[in-house]
Amino acid sequence: MAKKQKTDAYKKLIRATVLLFVALVVLCAGYVMAGRLQDTEMERLKNEATQKNIQLTEQYNEAVKEYNASQQKGESPQWPAPKAEGWDVVDVSLFPLSSIREVSVSRTQLISAGMMLINRWHELPGDFPEAEVVSVSSVDKEIPVSGYSVKLFPSAITALQEMLAAAKAEGLENFVINEGYRDMATQTGYYQKQAEKYQDSYSGEALIEVVRTRGGVNYPGTSEYQSGLAFSIYRWKSGDAEFNDPAFHETEHSDWLLANGWKYGIIHRFPVAGYPNETAQDKSFKTGESKKMDIYRYVGKPNAAVMHTLNLCMEEYVEYLMEHPHLAVYENGVLKYEILRVEGGNTAEDVTVQISNTALNAIISTDNMGGIIIGMIY
Repeated sequence: MAKKQKTDAYKKLIRATVLLFVALVVLCAGYVMAGRLQDTEMERLKNEATQKNIQLTEQYNEAVKEYNASQQKGESPQWPAPKAEGWDVVDVSLFPLSSIREVSVSRTQLISAGMMLINRWHELPGDFPEAEVVSVSSVDKEIPVSGYSVKLFPSAITALQEMLAAAKAEGLENFVINEGYRDMATQTGYYQKQAEKYQDSYSGEALIEVVRTRGGVNYPGTSEYQSGLAFSIYRWKSGDAEFNDPAFHETEHSDWLLANGWKYGIIHRFPVAGYPNETAQDKSFKTGESKKMDIYRYVGKPNAAVMHTLNLCMEEYVEYLMEHPHLAVYENGVLKYEILRVEGGNTAEDVTVQISNTALNAIISTDNMGGIIIGMIY
């Protein structure tokens, strides 16, 4: 009888998990298909999605409780075994965290930690903490920048420090961090300048789209540069035209960055077919950007490791976490990261989340899609 109860509870958990994932994916797809809706309609959909997230999360948590209670009557199943060699991402969504502790995280920390998604469908939050974005040179004068005005969140600057030091150790220097954070006024100015070229022929949503595709400027609030976590990059050496002339994506610096940047939490943001290297797969159908751009983005080491291993862009990664909200990431059979996505983080108040008591550190971020992504580091 005990074995039957254990099995029933396990099946309930599976059913609840599947329902939760399917519903979340449907909600996400609804946002994407809706495009830039009117503000009132977008707010209504966001509120509905939030309430549905809460309801489904409660159902899932209840199933987890039933499952945990059943395990007291017998041995708990073990996590699936990882590959013995290389990097491996293991879905452990049917297993709750063990040996947990609670940590408090501010809204500012959630926004600046790395995984805040900004694109044509998900705008910059109204409470974006612009005061926390700082000049790269004011933090580290050793990071080559195109000017003192290049700004980023400290989390991204720390990742750049570590990444550039690693590149230098392998003989690669002369990276230059070009444009970083754009404030709303700057993005608005860029947009209006381009809009003036097309406003006699287009208006409304059509004008926004033509400015984005032809003018190369996103609508204010939807530019990746406004995240405070993204930057463009090139290489430059004084007086060396031969070194400076090639486009960045044609250089060994680009090759190294694509092969190693993820180890430091940095990814190429907008892959398109054959760019930035010939093996790159087109992700424009997810990112909404088809232009060839050398824009890189800090997302945190745990998240970058999964994106690299599974070849996912940011949008695909968030969708993957909706379907698989608890992941274990291994290197050569050793647990490196544990990732959990939970509902919440949409208010100005501090939030409390659970992390594993054995984790050395955790990167906790909003995904700007109604969820919090917790990346635990071992």
